[in-house]
Amino acid sequence: MIRLRLRTRLTAWFAASLLVIVTPYLLGVLALEGRSMRAALDHHLREDLEVASEMLVMRDDRVAWRTESDRDHGYDAGEQRWVEVCARDGHPLFFRGLARHEAIRGAMPRLSASSTGFGSLRTPAGAHVRTLAAERTVGPASVWVRVARTEDDLRADLQRLFLIFSVATPLAVFGAALAGYVIAGRALAPLARMAERARTISAERLSERLPVENPNDELGQLAVVFNDTITRLAASFERLKRFTADASHELRTPLTAIRSVGEVGLRETRDASGYQEIIGSMLEETDRLSRLVDTLLTLSRWESGRVRLVPVETDLAAIARDAAGQLAVLAEERGIRVEVSIDRPMPVTADTMTVRQAALNVIDNAIKFTPEGGRVRLWGTSDAREHHLVVDDEGPGIPPDERKRVLERFYRIDQDRARGTGGAGLGLAIVQWAVIANQGRITIDANEAGGARVSLSFPRSSEAPTPA
Repeated sequence: MIRLRLRTRLTAWFAASLLVIVTPYLLGVLALEGRSMRAALDHHLREDLEVASEMLVMRDDRVAWRTESDRDHGYDAGEQRWVEVCARDGHPLFFRGLARHEAIRGAMPRLSASSTGFGSLRTPAGAHVRTLAAERTVGPASVWVRVARTEDDLRADLQRLFLIFSVATPLAVFGAALAGYVIAGRALAPLARMAERARTISAERLSERLPVENPNDELGQLAVVFNDTITRLAASFERLKRFTADASHELRTPLTAIRSVGEVGLRETRDASGYQEIIGSMLEETDRLSRLVDTLLTLSRWESGRVRLVPVETDLAAIARDAAGQLAVLAEERGIRVEVSIDRPMPVTADTMTVRQAALNVIDNAIKFTPEGGRVRLWGTSDAREHHLVVDDEGPGIPPDERKRVLERFYRIDQDRARGTGGAGLGLAIVQWAVIANQGRITIDANEAGGARVSLSFPRSSEAPTPA
């Protein structure tokens, strides 16, 4: 199937639309003009009938014309009009004008009560005639009177008008199509320039943008949207590059450590305890590498859509208590108290697994960055639309200008401090994805103790009552 250019299609649509609009209009004009001409002809026939009725008289018991001349001031009985008079029984009584020709009279229907009124007929010579018949009284007799006029002039005028329209309409449509082609070319010129610029944009030239000549028209809005898309695409490429570099760095560190420990172990002979220490160090780095790979795979599966979320009504308070219980051993090892101050249900509609993972990561971060002997507190608040799980720690806190960036993958405020706690900078990235996937949001702030306050907000369950 041949696909025409947009400019050609626009021109064709414009010409076709004009033809569709003009054709019924011109046909309507022809119909109205024909009706008007027919009405004028009928009006003249009525006048002819009245004049003929006045001009007919009885002479010696026969119907005659009031004057002897074929032409007079009261009525023109030339070749274009005639008068025919018949008795009630249809017997012809009087003819004037063309009605005197027997061939023409033979083409006329017999006058009777059924033939009164207007009518149209065609003579043997091919002429079209309009007639008007009525009952009239001439002297003491009641007769049928029929007058007629030719329709050929009317038909000739309509044919000339139709011919004019038939010639003028295609010319007008062609001229309009030509003008539409030029106008469409001018209107689509910015689109052509945008297409030319778009061809130069590639993964290596994402800084290029389409020209925006008028941001208020449709093409300008298209260019703005396309430029916004390129901006987001450039940002995605930048994040991908940064992620690749960060992931390579994070994977290289434990691999380098494993290699270094292995090389040290091979340099000299050691006893069993020495080898055990080396193997333990290698296993520790291997475990760290496995956790990092598992976390990356989890993020990859979630973001690729391979993990289908199952939103159900679940209790956010129960999830928080369960997550705190799972991390209780880690907190006890460092002498940290984990207090859960949620004494009422907090029903939300979300995927239980991802919400639990988000809660685990936030509580785990709070425990890692809280000094030994400190406290991590979990509490909840609610409003008309959401339930909020709040986690407070007593760590160093997060500076305001870093609170958005800590949600990025592999981003860490203090690389050395994060390395000591064993984090790879992916915990909060997983939290952000899990919260957003459940139509929630994450908020990071500072608490009264100077530590970090992380709030996880999820939509309330539709069946849950609004708090008073």
